Amino acid sequence: MKWNNLSLHKIKWICSFIVVLLPFFCSISNIFQKYLAVTLWAIMMWMFELLPEEIVAIMLPGLYILFDITNYATAFSAWTTSTPWITLGGLMIGGMIVKSGLVLRIAYKSLLLTKGSLKGIVWGIVLTCTIFTPLIPSIMAKVALLVPVVIGICKVLKVKAKSATASALMLVVFFALWSPKMAFMTASTDSILTAGILEQYLGVKITWLAWAKDMFIPGILWMLVSIPLIYILRPQHLNLNKEYLELEYRKLGKITIDEKKTVTLIAALLILLIFSSWHKLPEGVLMLGIGCLGFFPGIGLLKSDDFSKIQFKVVFFLAGAVTIGAVASSIGITESVINFVQPYFEQMNSYELVMSIYIFSILANFLLNPLALIATLMIPIANLCSNLGYSATIGGYSMIMGFNQALFPYEIAPLMLVYGFGYLKLTHLIKVMVFRIVAGIIFMTVVTYPYWLYIGLLDK
Repeated sequence: MKWNNLSLHKIKWICSFIVVLLPFFCSISNIFQKYLAVTLWAIMMWMFELLPEEIVAIMLPGLYILFDITNYATAFSAWTTSTPWITLGGLMIGGMIVKSGLVLRIAYKSLLLTKGSLKGIVWGIVLTCTIFTPLIPSIMAKVALLVPVVIGICKVLKVKAKSATASALMLVVFFALWSPKMAFMTASTDSILTAGILEQYLGVKITWLAWAKDMFIPGILWMLVSIPLIYILRPQHLNLNKEYLELEYRKLGKITIDEKKTVTLIAALLILLIFSSWHKLPEGVLMLGIGCLGFFPGIGLLKSDDFSKIQFKVVFFLAGAVTIGAVASSIGITESVINFVQPYFEQMNSYELVMSIYIFSILANFLLNPLALIATLMIPIANLCSNLGYSATIGGYSMIMGFNQALFPYEIAPLMLVYGFGYLKLTHLIKVMVFRIVAGIIFMTVVTYPYWLYIGLLDK
């Protein structure tokens, strides 16, 4: 077994080395060859998990400079975008929610409100996940917080791991976090990255409220379509004892002053985000400001030790991903890609354009995770939409919708984490996801596209 694992590791390195050399056999300029070689190296490291993703991201700017592909200012321009700062602020706010105990209080209260049947448990989970959706940008963090709560429920009800019922409940958590995250700009790292790229490199500023106007209805409705698909697995009827929920809720004690402070700060943040078009403060400044307030004397929701627990690797990964697009744009490779594909897309109407980007994103997700795809493809696709007379945001939104689909766990890190808890059976996952992909194509046709058409997003 050890030999097999070692051999597989070597094969991954050899394949990566071959892929990195391929650009030098193509009839393109030397600077394009070097850019593609460095970028493909990063993609292969991420795809095969040969190096930590944040280490690869940290190395990227240095490699682009080392091989004289771009200058220092461009290589590190990602740090001047809102992307890393919105994420960092969100991670600090997430720390407040967890440390104050608010996450468990909301989870158990939601389950109490929705009763203890299977349907009640499902919608209790949905309610809990939806409350946290716009506040914590890391889906991984939300999965790590909420899946153990659901596993605890499975143990109480003696639901066996990888049974149809256990798989259904695990998928409820995933769908309730992964589907509605498209509704809010601050709900996930891929949404933050998309907004940052559109603003920094295409000059398209999307406020928090504008994003919600365009994506809230498709995002929430898509969640409501996704959740019932778990019944394909025919989960057993459950009845979660109300006394158990009340006991767990009572263990939390009375609402603490820290929880009240956290709720107050979250409410203030949401109000500021909604009215950002009035006060003109960037979302990154707002998220960072509220996050930092948690450390202030008199508030005291976070301490110095809590800062060291923040998952900074997410921030570095995002910055590295943005760098790929920034360098591509600076050396003209983005323009070259657009010039190549534009003649094919010029013949399409708006529906064909949206669905082409959507289906392409689903297929691309088999090869690379959404963040890396956004970093490499967002600029050319958004630019293409702009050149065709549409809003550049159409390209971004259509990609986000496409990346919401997956068939296997490896395609999406949060899904891999859900699967890693050992309660979700692979065959159950694939069965539901096949139906979800079909449902997604129908949903884009009868809901998302008509909605975007109605609000004028597809006007030329």
